[in-house]
Amino acid sequence: MSLIYEPKGKAREYSPLALNVYTLGCDHACQYCYCKDGRKWGDVAKRRNLIGLVGEAQQANRQVMLSFMSDPYCKAEREHRNTRYALSVLSGYRCSVAILTKGGMRCLDDLHAFRAWPDGRIKVGASLTFWTDYRSLQVEPGAALPSERIEALKILHEEGVQTWASIEPVIDELESLHVIYDSLQFVDGYKVGKLNHRKSTVDWQAFVVKAVSMIRGAGRKLYVKRDLQPFAPVGFLTPEECDPETLTLPDRPM
Repeated sequence: MSLIYEPKGKAREYSPLALNVYTLGCDHACQYCYCKDGRKWGDVAKRRNLIGLVGEAQQANRQVMLSFMSDPYCKAEREHRNTRYALSVLSGYRCSVAILTKGGMRCLDDLHAFRAWPDGRIKVGASLTFWTDYRSLQVEPGAALPSERIEALKILHEEGVQTWASIEPVIDELESLHVIYDSLQFVDGYKVGKLNHRKSTVDWQAFVVKAVSMIRGAGRKLYVKRDLQPFAPVGFLTPEECDPETLTLPDRPM
């Protein structure tokens, strides 16, 4: 089984390639986590065997995302440093890398690597789900608090590292709109989705109009995920905002 693989379905909207550095669990304990569905999944991430990554990194010409299963900066990272190892390999082969985490300040452990990345083809992002600590602790109790995630993005931005944010799932539209507003100064690009496979009372048309208008107004890049696109008024979204490659980093030079 390959370590670096091509995601399918909704995951493909995030990146052409992906690498999971931990497996079989995550300490963030998010109630909405799809990894729990039909899998043996615990509350402690297991270190993944990355033997073979060197050979695969040599072939990875497109953006590689860390990661879809577990979190690259879960608590286990400070013990095992699997993410750090993966970054050293991917950097050595000049790969383009996108990171998505709810680990907050833990990602800053690798700030030196981000700053030194070949051609700057790396971006570090956070999943921003709630604005208030109370709501976050209810639904994603092991993840870094929203304020810590935004502070980490601020530091990365100030250090010249490209930043991005995933606004998904949208459980409470007011919380999501608040966290977009509070992060606009420090985020270079957004991917905005909705809540799937669960009942919701969100007015999706009102949400997409408000979220897109706010992000556009700040001059930030934006991709609206396919599940949310149909709720936008006809002609409201631009072709760029409907293209999943809008935020994708350039391919590795040949």
